[in-house]
Amino acid sequence: MEKQEDFIIELEGIKGTTYKVRIRQKCPFTSDTIKVSKSFKTRKQAETFKKITLAQILQGTINQNIHGERSLSDLIDEYIGAVGDNFGRSKIGAYKLIKASNLAKKRIDSLTTLDLIKHGRERQLPKTQTLKDGTIKESPGAGGSTLNAEFSYIGTVLKWAKAEKYSVNENLITESRRALEMNHLIHDGIERSRRPSQEELDSLIHYFEVIRPERDIPLGVLARFAVGTGLRLGEIVRLEWKELNEVNKTIWIRDRKDPRQKKGKDSEIALIWQTGYDTFDILMAQKGKHPSLVFPYSADTISSVFPRAVKRLGIENLHFHDLRHEFCSRMVEFGWTIPKIQVNSGHKDLRSMQRYMNMVSKNLHEEKPKGWVALT
Repeated sequence: MEKQEDFIIELEGIKGTTYKVRIRQKCPFTSDTIKVSKSFKTRKQAETFKKITLAQILQGTINQNIHGERSLSDLIDEYIGAVGDNFGRSKIGAYKLIKASNLAKKRIDSLTTLDLIKHGRERQLPKTQTLKDGTIKESPGAGGSTLNAEFSYIGTVLKWAKAEKYSVNENLITESRRALEMNHLIHDGIERSRRPSQEELDSLIHYFEVIRPERDIPLGVLARFAVGTGLRLGEIVRLEWKELNEVNKTIWIRDRKDPRQKKGKDSEIALIWQTGYDTFDILMAQKGKHPSLVFPYSADTISSVFPRAVKRLGIENLHFHDLRHEFCSRMVEFGWTIPKIQVNSGHKDLRSMQRYMNMVSKNLHEEKPKGWVALT
């Protein structure tokens, strides 16, 4: 006896009831008629297979149903193994976080927008950590900018998998963005416009060099050097003496951050004085202290110590990275063109530099000349 209900045929046989999924649907991408037939022992199994298959047909992935049973975690491992040799520390760290989540356990051929929303909500929850002294430290959950990056990384994996003929929806992240935004899970990063005043910089340098001079890391020197060069902290601590050209007063920066090229992007910067800090003199004062690296210090330690000093001095909302922003703003005020500033800063386009134009806009007013009369 055969009974059909919404693509599922219920069959009564000698060994009991079986459920046969029989689907005949046209693929919207290829216009091919897809024919699928498979039997299951339970209706629940049949329903699951039916939903997955119909979704694959609508997404255009049914004819490339390879390794669809793989988990997202396994797929990430394959992706990193294939192309991850150029990945930076932050991207690898993000993939580790994703692999540790419940989302990573899902089959790659059954990922949905709802799965992404659930993942985002779980990542937004605060995290607790028990310290050595027994106290419990609570850390905030992932913000919209962090989640935006994570979902983009997942999207990259799915696009790679699609090119490898895996059964995935390569456009899942793009299709889900509106829903993720509406659920307040993702947003673009908030552009910072914080500039340290000279008084704040002087206060920090005095703190590091006079109040707490016993530290092994010369944070006062690093602060001046960051403002004077526009380099990122990671770039500063990777500087090598062998890359210095004393005659031209330049130094090469290796593996600079670049959204289009993760490693191997090198550039030569000028060690200038126009910010008020002579960076060539600062660098030469370090000569003989360390044989290979100019500043052989831990970026993580600096990133931890700097905000504590800021808080102790009562300075509000100042990050070490803001010193890089200060370089760009000072050079705009000095009169340098955007292309000249980009030599040191490493920014790739005008849009990324626009914030610095805005940060100095209040200084564009000039004193009215004597005898000036407004036109009416």
